[in-house]
Amino acid sequence: MTIITRIVAASLCLSIAACDLDLTNPNAPTEEAVVTDLSGVLAVAVGMQGQFAQTIDDYMVTNSLVTDEWGTQTRALISYQSLLTGDNFDASYGVVEAPWSGSYSVIKSANTVLAGAEQVGLGAGLRAGTVSLAKLFKAMAFGMLIQQYERVPIVVTTEGSLPQPRAIVLDTVIALLESSRADIAAVSDADLAGFRSRVLGTGFDLRNTVDAMLARYYLIAGRHNDAIAAANRVALNVRSVLSYPTPTRNPIENLAFQLIYVAALRSFSTQAEAGDRRPAYWVNTTSPGPTGNPDSALLFLRKYSTPNEPFPVYLPDEMKLIKAEAFARTGRLTEALAQVNEVRTQTASALDEPVAGLPPVVLTTQAQILAEIARQRRYELFMQGLRWEDTRRFGTAATTTPTLPFLPIPQQECNRNPSNPCA
Repeated sequence: MTIITRIVAASLCLSIAACDLDLTNPNAPTEEAVVTDLSGVLAVAVGMQGQFAQTIDDYMVTNSLVTDEWGTQTRALISYQSLLTGDNFDASYGVVEAPWSGSYSVIKSANTVLAGAEQVGLGAGLRAGTVSLAKLFKAMAFGMLIQQYERVPIVVTTEGSLPQPRAIVLDTVIALLESSRADIAAVSDADLAGFRSRVLGTGFDLRNTVDAMLARYYLIAGRHNDAIAAANRVALNVRSVLSYPTPTRNPIENLAFQLIYVAALRSFSTQAEAGDRRPAYWVNTTSPGPTGNPDSALLFLRKYSTPNEPFPVYLPDEMKLIKAEAFARTGRLTEALAQVNEVRTQTASALDEPVAGLPPVVLTTQAQILAEIARQRRYELFMQGLRWEDTRRFGTAATTTPTLPFLPIPQQECNRNPSNPCA
């Protein structure tokens, strides 16, 4: 079976299983059978990556519509319009349920892989890579959850699961990432060759992604020195992406160009600093945009406008901006400004990434530097699912007020969870 076929098959099987725990498919393998079979465990590990790749739009819809990234086109669902305006929002909307169910499907797959890795005969390199990958994707799923919801369960059982505060879940994210890094620390790249050929998605770099996610979530947790150290370990000349081989397609392209639900707000371009090249990287700044509903000035997306376009798990300059923010928040203003100006003055890259092409800036106070970092993050990390969280750290310096502080716990979860999480 090809790796593409395994991605589609495993993702489909697991997504069906997650929809209704009371239904049994007599032709589907039991979880017990999967976790005791080598090929089954590896297939779930492959499918887990496909599951996460296909949830990206669920994270982007909420993040980009409640902030200042996207507007809604004429065919957009009422729930999308409600995210944009903040009016008449309802916990029963599918946009509330989608990030929740998608994330927990990934977490369920990761748990299956971790359980199976203890029972099947994986060689040292294959086991290290597969276990590290499962912990990474579990951490990324929880990390996306806490950017969307104020409380989420860490352990999910049929008896009921109580949502935990963000701080506790964030500790879990970091612990998973640290463990993921430790799993492959003593394993050479040569030892991981079998893992890369049998399990790892095309264009995905495990070591760099683990460190990039550590940098991201250390920063959110306020562990600034740890964030700097992790960001320093990330190779800035390496991309790590989620791939969309046919028959799958980039879900953002599907939202914007097939379903015709969303487009970029024109203000993303018009509010940019004169001479900034990045708006034209992300959006089509030269053609008339689509019609908005409710009425708003929109631009078509340029990035993610083709079906098979990959999605970067992180961008290299996110690491520079993480270091800039961590330096600024710990009073190291000279170092912070140096990182900011590295981002501003970049004019070319061998990678597919935005470059600003701006002159350096002279700033002297912490408030000025943090405001500039917020601005640079807006244009460097557009449509990366980080804008909502940025508004929580930067406040008014982010120059946008979200229409919602967080998503509510989905009404479906309130109804089906015996622990009564919404009381």
